[in-house]
Amino acid sequence: MTDTLDHLSGPLGIRVPRNLARLMRDDLPAAIDEVDAEIRRTVPEYDRPADSAYGRILRVGVEQMLTAFVTQVAGDGPALADRDETCRALGHFEAIEGRSLDLLQAAYRTAFHVCYRRTVAIAESEGLPSGQLAGLVEAMIVYVDEAVGAARTGHRQALKHADLHHREVRQELLRTLLRQPPASAEAIEELARNAAWWPLPEVATAVAVAPGAPCTRSALDGDVLIDLDDAEPRLLIPGPFTPARAAMLGAALEEADSVLGLTLPLTRVAHGLRWAVRLLELTREGVIPRGSLIPCEDHLTTLWLLSDTVLADEMARRHLAPLADLTPGHRRKLTATLTEWVTTRGTAVDIAESLRVHPQTVRYRLRQLDHYLGDSLGDPKARFALDVTLRAASLLHEDDASASDADRDGASHIRGGK
Repeated sequence: MTDTLDHLSGPLGIRVPRNLARLMRDDLPAAIDEVDAEIRRTVPEYDRPADSAYGRILRVGVEQMLTAFVTQVAGDGPALADRDETCRALGHFEAIEGRSLDLLQAAYRTAFHVCYRRTVAIAESEGLPSGQLAGLVEAMIVYVDEAVGAARTGHRQALKHADLHHREVRQELLRTLLRQPPASAEAIEELARNAAWWPLPEVATAVAVAPGAPCTRSALDGDVLIDLDDAEPRLLIPGPFTPARAAMLGAALEEADSVLGLTLPLTRVAHGLRWAVRLLELTREGVIPRGSLIPCEDHLTTLWLLSDTVLADEMARRHLAPLADLTPGHRRKLTATLTEWVTTRGTAVDIAESLRVHPQTVRYRLRQLDHYLGDSLGDPKARFALDVTLRAASLLHEDDASASDADRDGASHIRGGK
């Protein structure tokens, strides 16, 4: 047949009509898009943004795998070496990420099913004889089996070179550095020597990561200590925190809820982790918006005020006890005015502008507050305690305040001539 290629060299040798090969090549862009999307749907661990490290690796892997197959069966030249190199790299990547090949094999199966369906549809539209179609499908099965074998080789090689004992020692070093009470200097130095001579830095930065959050381990620098198996996953970046370190962490944790701790002397880095973990808890509680690598540096006052939320609530209850018998709405409005006055010491006009009420309303509320709270407003110590208490309460119960209530309250006071 003039429209049929001769028997191809290599393990995928089959007879493929030239027109079918051309149609398969033309279908490649759409097939790559569908395989990419279907893998993301069926393997959630691979469903990452397209511009993330995972997203780029997935896309390149799909493109090279499908292109190599079509190139081979179209007789345009040997392409299996490129496929094997890609698959070994994917297996290596999975090993570095600390995973078995289960997810990658699931992705291969998904790719096969998508390509099988699309190829059969093209072949049937061209009237390909059933025998040739069966041969083409068999070649796809062989191709995927060989791809899995190459990935297994890359995975095995990566594990061999990873030195699991070395990884375990480094994990133990990290746990020792972050232990409270602190471990002895001798114990830390010995672990550091065993961890491939990990040089003890003067300063380090702890990072708290949400349990189960994705982390691209292959993006991390080789000296970063990591323990994602702990109930409180964490990393430790030795030395000064430079822009290069920030970029490295951004690539590794770009989709992970995480907190960047303070850069501290090694002897105090456990405190840095504790603060980072607490800030991560506050994101889960909705006090601070969630995000990746939230800097502790930006939230030190919040951490201090909310170091003990039960105590903060108790302080608010005690300091504002004279307001306890008021209606919730009235108490909320007086508290909002008190907060503004204590924290800013502004005039009635300034406070009214901030609260969006009439100045006369503010004056009326301040007289009420003076009646309920009495001498405490004039005592510097009591006023400081009120300031701290109200700031903590506003962080814990930010949603309790309502500007519309303040507006309505102010309007009623104005109408009432107060």
